[in-house]
Amino acid sequence: MILKSQSMRFVMATMMDVENEWQTSKWRDKGNMINPDVPLIVQVGDYGYEVQSCGGDGDIEGFVIQCKEEPVCKWEGMECIKL
Repeated sequence: MILKSQSMRFVMATMMDVENEWQTSKWRDKGNMINPDVPLIVQVGDYGYEVQSCGGDGDIEGFVIQCKEEPVCKWEGMECIKL
């Protein structure tokens, strides 16, 4: 299966949907929702890394996400385990 790379516009729209859902659900249980105030995690292979910074790079005309060097979690199947 070949997966299409996602654009910054797609990622931003998804993040805005999460924020909107969080803001408009003040009377519902948020225990199973994505909390937009916690650190952002990027999955690389089986490991998750916290985002340290982000910004643009003119040489590649792209949005760059810089992650911390040490992983904070590991995926085993569909389960995420904190390290």
